[in-house]
This record gives sequence, structure tokens and C-alpha cells, in this order.
Amino acid sequence: MRRLMRILCILSAAALLLGNSNCSKNNSSDAPQFVTSIDIADGSGNVVSSGNSSAPSFAAGVNIEFTVIIRNRSTTTQTVFFNSSEQSNFAVVQSGSADVVWNSDSGVTPDTSAFTSFTLTAGQTHSVTFTWNQQDDASNQVAAGDYEVLGGFTVYNTAGAGSAAANGDSMAEGQPTAAQMFPTVYRSILLPFTIQ
Repeated sequence: MRRLMRILCILSAAALLLGNSNCSKNNSSDAPQFVTSIDIADGSGNVVSSGNSSAPSFAAGVNIEFTVIIRNRSTTTQTVFFNSSEQSNFAVVQSGSADVVWNSDSGVTPDTSAFTSFTLTAGQTHSVTFTWNQQDDASNQVAAGDYEVLGGFTVYNTAGAGSAAANGDSMAEGQPTAAQMFPTVYRSILLPFTIQ
């Protein structure tokens, strides 16, 4: 009888331990608070690609609109901090490479004394749109071909001077490096498009 009781106690303890483990569950404390995406629209503002459709094609020289969207996916209000006046950046690269043809803040010097932020309630989104005239960073018309666009937010993790960039997840100010061309909570995917 004692042996049966010991076995039952051991089995009960094992069941309790396994039932309380997080082996197959995600812990919400380490889940990303934000998700960032990008849309491509024609010159009239009609979205032609949002990552789920085929790559759009544009005639040479027409305006293309890029919109980067951040969504607070948590259940609480979150504030996003910036260490300058620049809150977003876009970069166009040659398809399949890290060769930056253009980025939206080329030649622009952000005001580093302007610490900014915005607050998002649970589920709320914030977007920034930039209209690109298909010129490279030297103001030349880009050649016909296949390209990709990346957009994101230049987030810092706390307010005020001297704050460290948000764990490498932030969009670069200036041209992004090859290591920064993957999606994070603050950077979108590389979305393809073609110029004819």
C-alpha cells in the first residue's frame, strides 16, 4: 500500500511540474511589443503591394509612395522614443543585394537636440508616407530594373540624450548596412517592385 501511495505521489508531482512548465507556451513578457510593415502605392495613393501581392511595376519617372506602419500589438499603451527629429527612414536597394540606390534621409541632417516620441494605445498604428521620384542619392533617374524597398522607425529605447539604439532593431539613420536589411519590430521586410 505504501508503495502504491509513493508511486501516486511521484506521478502527481510530475504531472504538476509538467503542467506548470512553459515548454510549449510563449511568455508574453518576452513577446515583441510592436510589428512594422510597409506598403507601396502608386502616385494616386492606391496601395499596389503590401507584402502579400506580386511585385508592382512602375513606369520610369513616376512618383511612388512608400508607407511604413508600426502597430502596438501589446495590450497596453506604449511610447516610442527618438533621439533626434528623424523618426523614420526608407531605403531602396538593387533586388537581391544590399546595394543602396536611395534612402529618404540622404543629405538631411536630423536635429539631434529634438528628442521626440509618440504614444500608441493597444492595437493602434502609426504610419509615415514618403513620395519617391525615382531618383538616386545623386539626383539621377534610376535605371529600369528590379528593386526592393525597406522602411522603418529610427527608434531609441528611452527618452533623452545619450540613449542607446533599440537593441539593433531600429531602422538606421542614413544608409542601412547589409546587416540591417532584415525585418525586426521596427523594420519592415524588403518589398520588391519593378521600374520599367
